[in-house]
Amino acid sequence: MLGCVAFLFCPPGFGIAGIVCGVVAENKNERLANTAIGVSIAGLIIGMILGVVVFRGMYGG
Repeated sequence: MLGCVAFLFCPPGFGIAGIVCGVVAENKNERLANTAIGVSIAGLIIGMILGVVVFRGMYGG
């Protein structure tokens, strides 16, 4: 869930929190832990790319 939020809001914070929660879930042998880690990493990367694109669009960098 945190990985999905990372696409739009504070990618470093929510992305890293999602990865940590995914690793904890994997240690507990949860079924969807690997999916959670993957979505969190994607949210972190794509969210940061979107942030750069929006920042450059707003400020002409």
